[in-house]
Amino acid sequence: MNSRQTVLIGGATGNVGGGAALALAQRGAHVVLLGRRQGTLDDKVDATRVVLPEDEQEDVSLDTLTVDFADMDSVRMAADEALDRFPAIDGLVLSAVAHVQGGPNILPNGHELMFATNVMGPFLFANLLRDRITQSGGLILHVVAPFHERIDWEDLESIRKHRTTQAYNRTKTMHRMIAAEMARRYAGDITSVAFDPGFTIDTEDPTLRDRWPTGFLGIYWRVLTKLFASPPAVAGEPLAHLMLSHRDRDALNGALYKRYRRIDKRDKAMNDEASGRRLWDELAARTVLTKRS
Repeated sequence: MNSRQTVLIGGATGNVGGGAALALAQRGAHVVLLGRRQGTLDDKVDATRVVLPEDEQEDVSLDTLTVDFADMDSVRMAADEALDRFPAIDGLVLSAVAHVQGGPNILPNGHELMFATNVMGPFLFANLLRDRITQSGGLILHVVAPFHERIDWEDLESIRKHRTTQAYNRTKTMHRMIAAEMARRYAGDITSVAFDPGFTIDTEDPTLRDRWPTGFLGIYWRVLTKLFASPPAVAGEPLAHLMLSHRDRDALNGALYKRYRRIDKRDKAMNDEASGRRLWDELAARTVLTKRS
């Protein structure tokens, strides 16, 4: 494999995405950070460069691309821009995620905010780039969590019966379903992997206190973070290893990893093929995905 692979990171200003950006840049990849705000992306690029030794900074290749995963028009424009700017896309990390209280939060496009950001946008973006990623024999890495929530097919976006934690956990369950369904549909073309980074929080992030949930949930997350959180590098290092160090990517297709460890135990969401197909078809309809994708 070429040492200068191009890897796009959705959610690059977050905990896992930020750790992945640094680890991939250190390994010589051309890293493209994706996020909603150009200013925040620029700050993240600067912060990533600062922690690298001076003699390595000239060789580091960092780029940015703005996209709002809650807005399907923004997703389509970002995908078009990515295809124009990057003749090869060797990897895509899908780590963009929103945890929003007080829902359901209905967007102007009629979709629920967490569902659109966490599920619809990344699904559409990955599929719009699929042909380009196929040309490189690329890897799509879905950042997942072990939560399992039953899918309510009559209320897929958690609008009628919205509880914040339940709705969020449902989107994380869908991540594993999508990773597995993508692996089944496109085996031999791309590699689709589910990656569980564990509980990762950048406690040095100056914006962290502004992003905590309110009320009891905020207290719970603060205590949890103090007791159990790992820094971004703990997730970023194994993620970069998965992305860059495996010559036979086909051997990874459909796998679930917990950091460096491959999980052999069958995952309920990933192994439910009927639900995986149904979710894929629902998302294709909601994102108006073309038939060829």
